[in-house]
Amino acid sequence: MRILYYELRIIWRLPVVLAIIFLGAVHYFLFLDFEIRFFPNGHPAAEKYALAQEWTKKYGSTMEPDEYADAKQNYAALAAKADARIAADSRFRAHGFSRWEQLRDGVPEEYRDTYDLLFTGEFDFVGYRLQSLSGALLSYETQILHPRVQRESGRGIFPGQCIDNLSEYLCWTGIFGIVSVTILLGACGTREDLCRMPAMLWSSRAGRHTAWYQLAAALLSASILFAAELLIFGGIYARLGTQFFWDSPVQSFLNGSAVWFGLTYGQYVLYCLGFVLALMLGTAGAVFTLSHSSGNYTSAIMKALPLAAGMVFAAASILMRPFTDGNELYRHLHICGVEAVLCGPLLLAGLGIGFLFVRHIQRKELL
Repeated sequence: MRILYYELRIIWRLPVVLAIIFLGAVHYFLFLDFEIRFFPNGHPAAEKYALAQEWTKKYGSTMEPDEYADAKQNYAALAAKADARIAADSRFRAHGFSRWEQLRDGVPEEYRDTYDLLFTGEFDFVGYRLQSLSGALLSYETQILHPRVQRESGRGIFPGQCIDNLSEYLCWTGIFGIVSVTILLGACGTREDLCRMPAMLWSSRAGRHTAWYQLAAALLSASILFAAELLIFGGIYARLGTQFFWDSPVQSFLNGSAVWFGLTYGQYVLYCLGFVLALMLGTAGAVFTLSHSSGNYTSAIMKALPLAAGMVFAAASILMRPFTDGNELYRHLHICGVEAVLCGPLLLAGLGIGFLFVRHIQRKELL
């Protein structure tokens, strides 16, 4: 354990750590802050999200047919309130409007300014609320109750924008995780070679087994980075409160995308985090190998850059709306779960390269 501790000290040098912290702050304000400050993003997304929260509190994580009937009554009650406000407003009466049903499908252009009043704060955005509620009820009718469908799956109450927002946030978080691992490990092996350290280390009591400690320290460092980023970026994301839907099925009539597996939102989040960790560990194993096989810093950088770029591209392909029909890999390959099919080999390849390199240098001649 003492050797592992010393190897960790070699990796976690203060200037490198400060550089990662600085880049992390810049990365957050450039790419992640938008997903926090603008969620849900305007109208009618805010009304759809509030409706999903209201239904989850009232009906639980799924909606049954009798609960659908109750939701229709809620729509009728909200429409009645809107009718009363429309009938009492002289601007609507001047054009002959007294009920929401007259306005539901839109109006001619000359009445547009009056119609748009229903979608302002003056009328408590009742137009957006009615449209969101009627759209959700129509989705339930067509996807669940229709005689040609009548399926059990898809009854979950879950707002689809949660997946879009989470995948965007985790995608950029995973990209920074790969970059931070590359920065942290990119020069540690090269620095040892330039200082003529391998021969001295191999002559120590631990001998050439030191290489295993070095690989373990590299993988442990990647795991520590993952935990730190999860704590910081995950803590920031938790302020949105989407964990309210933790037990809700992501296969939902409210979700605009098709989801291939019957996962809850909590399971979906854990799978995505597993992808991020796997990509960071795979990157760590490969960068460790490249760093220890480079004779100078320029060589180490030139070798690490293509690897990091490839892993960043893989992260963007895997983490953007995984397990849905909105994922780019699925659109091209049409394989359900293709994200795991790609992520697994990347992890094994990175770890395998690291293990093979350690075995190789254990047999390397000193002179």
